[in-house]
Amino acid sequence: MEDVTRLAEHLDAPDDGHDLLGGLDLDRHALPYLLRRAHSRAEALFVDLMCVDDLTPRQITLLTVSAQHPDATMSELAEAAAIDLNTASALIRKLLDNDLLERRRSPTDGRAWLISVTEAGADVLRQVLPHNRELRDAILAPLPPEYRPLFVKCLRMMLDIEPPTR
Repeated sequence: MEDVTRLAEHLDAPDDGHDLLGGLDLDRHALPYLLRRAHSRAEALFVDLMCVDDLTPRQITLLTVSAQHPDATMSELAEAAAIDLNTASALIRKLLDNDLLERRRSPTDGRAWLISVTEAGADVLRQVLPHNRELRDAILAPLPPEYRPLFVKCLRMMLDIEPPTR
């Protein structure tokens, strides 16, 4: 834990630069920048390990969420996948065009479409999901093994998936 304390001190250290435009050390003080870079790295690994048939990471995510929530509406799938509705709509349309998803009218709300995974979509998931552990391990590989569970816990806490530990 001593390393974590030193890291916290490093993050809290004042910016060494006095020039407002040139003094910000992105690698030390710009958390959104670091998160974006980490996301880009994770997405590149996702593409390498899990994407098949020219599907994007977001399409695989929507396919997975659709399998977990059969007969969900587009809004429900977008929310579950943490993707904005307009983007989800376009991605779902592509998955429908590729016969990986199917839709039918809701029997209770004639305006709503219920979306489900087709057998072809389930086949894609059977092909890619076994690589999830390999993906997780690749994403976490740069971290010391003892920090990996803490890192995942902190991400889950930041996203309100897990309550903070007191």
